[in-house]
Amino acid sequence: MCPGYAGVGSVVDARRVARLASRCVVRGCGTVAETAAVTAPARDVLHRLAAADWATAPLRDAGAVGTLRPRAGSLLLHRGAGAARVAPSALPVATNAVDGLALLLALPVVDDVDGLFAELRRVLRPGATLVVVVPSVVVRSTADLRWRSALRPAHRGPWRHRSALDRAGWLLSAADFAVLGDDRVPFALPLPTSDTAGSAVDALTAAAVWPPGLGPDARAELTAALVEHAGPGRRLPVPLRRLVARR
Repeated sequence: MCPGYAGVGSVVDARRVARLASRCVVRGCGTVAETAAVTAPARDVLHRLAAADWATAPLRDAGAVGTLRPRAGSLLLHRGAGAARVAPSALPVATNAVDGLALLLALPVVDDVDGLFAELRRVLRPGATLVVVVPSVVVRSTADLRWRSALRPAHRGPWRHRSALDRAGWLLSAADFAVLGDDRVPFALPLPTSDTAGSAVDALTAAAVWPPGLGPDARAELTAALVEHAGPGRRLPVPLRRLVARR
């Protein structure tokens, strides 16, 4: 595990955490390996980026917990050693049965956000913790600014719920969740050669880090932009937000 990930919840330490996260991702200390990151299957990109220790750290001391991830128009629910595809508006979980849930990269792409929030309120016990991880598309660093034009097709792509990106806190508050924390961590994927550009586009869209519904023209434009930016030591910024809320 990357040192320092435990307790990533302080806004005061955001810059230190961002530097640590970026360093851990690039050097491969348990998160994203230097070269394998862009050639790994899409499911590994999802697991490595969104299921890193910092994402689920707020649930470490919770009792009954689970995670929800997007999977081909539905959600994949993990509880214990089991996993099952579920509908966002019909979770196969008893009422008030869960102490903590992590919603990983799913909120911007689910069809029925209201139905999902209704189910989350039903299955979470009073006082339970909800962790929501979403992509971030706002410019917050010089690296984001350098890549802004190249990544425009992804950032302005066909998200089902654009407000669930950098305004996810508003949605949580409107759904009667108390937002306790909102951290932005700029992960990065290495782009050592132009050959890795196409696999990066495919993996990030399949993992819902970028819009899964991107059309062929947008994918081709992104691939061309990544080819142009690729090279030794080059890294693609992949910022994510982690919000922690209380039922």
